[in-house]
Amino acid sequence: MRVCFLAPELLPNQGGVGTYSVELLREMARHAELTVLTPLRIRGSDVYDRERLEAYFDHRLTILPISEARDTFLYNVAFQRAVRRTLPRLLRDERYDVVHSQHAHMPDLLLGRYGARPPTVRTIHTTIDGQRQGIQVARHLQGGLEPSERYQLVLAPVLQTAEWMVLHRPNDTYIAVSDWMRRELEARGIAPTRVHTIHCGGDPERFGPDRRDPNLLRSAPDRRVVLFPGRPTIVKGSAVLAEALPHVLRECPFAEFVFTGGGAEDFLKLVPLSVELRSRIRFLGYVPFDDLPRIYASADLVVAPTYYENFPIRILEALASGTPVVASAVGGIPEAVHPGSTGELVPPGDPARLATAIVHLLRDDDLRQRLGAEGRRLIEQRFSWSRAAQETLELYRTLAN
Repeated sequence: MRVCFLAPELLPNQGGVGTYSVELLREMARHAELTVLTPLRIRGSDVYDRERLEAYFDHRLTILPISEARDTFLYNVAFQRAVRRTLPRLLRDERYDVVHSQHAHMPDLLLGRYGARPPTVRTIHTTIDGQRQGIQVARHLQGGLEPSERYQLVLAPVLQTAEWMVLHRPNDTYIAVSDWMRRELEARGIAPTRVHTIHCGGDPERFGPDRRDPNLLRSAPDRRVVLFPGRPTIVKGSAVLAEALPHVLRECPFAEFVFTGGGAEDFLKLVPLSVELRSRIRFLGYVPFDDLPRIYASADLVVAPTYYENFPIRILEALASGTPVVASAVGGIPEAVHPGSTGELVPPGDPARLATAIVHLLRDDDLRQRLGAEGRRLIEQRFSWSRAAQETLELYRTLAN
């Protein structure tokens, strides 16, 4: 199989689309010839160029950086334009069997019609309309938004029109990363025969309870750590967690919190906290991808009080680490977080219910251990990246024949 994979996010991966691309490519590179189109990402003086990216994948695939990204909202437009310039020529010269695109970034939005093309597979991580609804609900309940969320609301009419055009291309095949998203696509009028559920995965070889370091996150042996792994946005539920903190700390004075995905300044712009509450939180900021296994395994509980998401990979990584999860009952999350089995579900935007669930699990070490073990079994049996890669390659072969 010869595959051209469009990766608007790759390394350093800070979100689900980046993690999906990294993990799926890592697995599929053993069985297919892969060419990856991606932006060249620059973080200060740190440059993720072709040589560095290909070395990360042990030179088992070809990576072509075709634009630049400096962590701004508009980098995606530059990547779309670069795909328009680059992909038609590659398709003529390289004769790929399949093109694999990522939604809702819509990297091939500007291609239009051009000659014969191989089958296009489009992974649906989220939709523009779903993001907009989640942001609006969060803003109504919690208030302020961060810049990228404001951009999405302002540009929603244009983005929704573009999405409608992309999702109604007649010959595309869709990968839904949850059964919930598959139903959402079918409700939009996409034929069920064109939609295939292939769940995201966790990696039980990289993530596991054996990575646990009791002293990594705890300030003292008798403390219990609640981890919030998510960007500092209202939609991810950071403000809901902030409202739940006082109740949790009254009931569980031994609790402390760790936030990743952004620094203290980023979070506190959206969620002002008292000096007392801030003293119980550690802000780790951006955590390199290869450091995440120790972080997840060393936490006692992971929380994801999100307003809208499809099938968050951070939840699967927590479960693979043997760490139970308290999460909102939205999107495809209930397909992995099973109450009383792998964690607890709470309504979105309800700090009281969130606090109650956190307290319940923090007070019971045996219960957390049982839920964590069951969560890891779920990843091993149903939601591994090796399984996701195998099913994706089978879909490629079906389409190419």
